[in-house]
Amino acid sequence: MKFLLTILCSLSLAASFAQNGEIILGNRLYKEEKFNKAEELYRKSLAKKPSPEAQFNLGNSLYKQEKNEDAIKAFDEAAVLASTPEMKAKALYNKAVLYHKANQLNKAIETYKAALRLTTDDAEIRKNLQLALNARKQKQPDQKKQKPKEQPKEKKQQEPPPPKPQQSKLNKKQAEQYLKALEEKEKQLQEKMRKKTNAPSQPQKDW
Repeated sequence: MKFLLTILCSLSLAASFAQNGEIILGNRLYKEEKFNKAEELYRKSLAKKPSPEAQFNLGNSLYKQEKNEDAIKAFDEAAVLASTPEMKAKALYNKAVLYHKANQLNKAIETYKAALRLTTDDAEIRKNLQLALNARKQKQPDQKKQKPKEQPKEKKQQEPPPPKPQQSKLNKKQAEQYLKALEEKEKQLQEKMRKKTNAPSQPQKDW
């Protein structure tokens, strides 16, 4: 995966800051890959007067020393101090790259988008934004596959098994036989009662 960080040290910018020797010398040391000495000079310049150029180049020198958290803060400050949309976009882009490399994809995507709003024609920002979006999409299916497997295990541990329904002691045939026996006993009792009272039985038909 290709990431590009840009450093702001063009001749025109250096000329406009001719009164600030620390930035000019810092840029020279940066090109010579003496990043820690360049950092010192950028910090000296910022101590005298806040400058988006010095802040931006400080961020790049910190990145080259793998001080990524400090570099992100420096690019944040450079974006705040930036006097033009292009300068702010470059600071945000570099910040997004650092998030991207740290695999903080949501932060990287949001920061790329913020940079792209300022420079809509920047192909490099658009390319890295697409890379970050693709990486996040690849990550999401893995998370979805893991969740359904974990949930049933948790349910089995937390929920007791449902109670089994009690089976009836009598099946249907036995129940019918039992009812017939009860009816037969009831008839026999009624017959005995009639004999004792000598009550006439009810006629089957009315005449």
